[in-house]
Amino acid sequence: MLVIRDAIRRDLWLKLAVGLVLLAVGFGLLLFFFKKYNLLAALGLGMSLPGVWCLREFVRRPKVEDDALWQVLHRRQKQIVWVYVQEEQLMPFGMLLAERGTLFVMLLDGSELSLAMPSRKLRLAMHFLRRLLPHAAFGFSLERRQQFEQDPSLLVRDELK
Repeated sequence: MLVIRDAIRRDLWLKLAVGLVLLAVGFGLLLFFFKKYNLLAALGLGMSLPGVWCLREFVRRPKVEDDALWQVLHRRQKQIVWVYVQEEQLMPFGMLLAERGTLFVMLLDGSELSLAMPSRKLRLAMHFLRRLLPHAAFGFSLERRQQFEQDPSLLVRDELK
């Protein structure tokens, strides 16, 4: 659970950092080029708006406990029907530079939650979630995707229905 908590916390701080950078650069361009170069001032305004959105998201849910994934894992575990991981490797010229992945949690109402984390921590999170959610399906397949799109309750294991 600590791995998931740390990943959510990292995501929150990343939103804050990106929001502040976009806002600072955007307002800087807007103020500096307001009278001289209208195109750069408009670019600054365009950069400020996503920055404001990121900051708004951080202010709305500043704690890990307020995150939607955390809420589902603690209060509505039976709503989770399918969990899978998508891993990405950054390999320019065949050299492995980085491995990242995304944990996808699919819910009974048809919605999905996702969380980016390092690959080595994904394996630990999946091991924990397998024990926490014995009723859920794990792993990606096209058959599961079709079942989820048709009726998410089809993915709940039979012995626990």
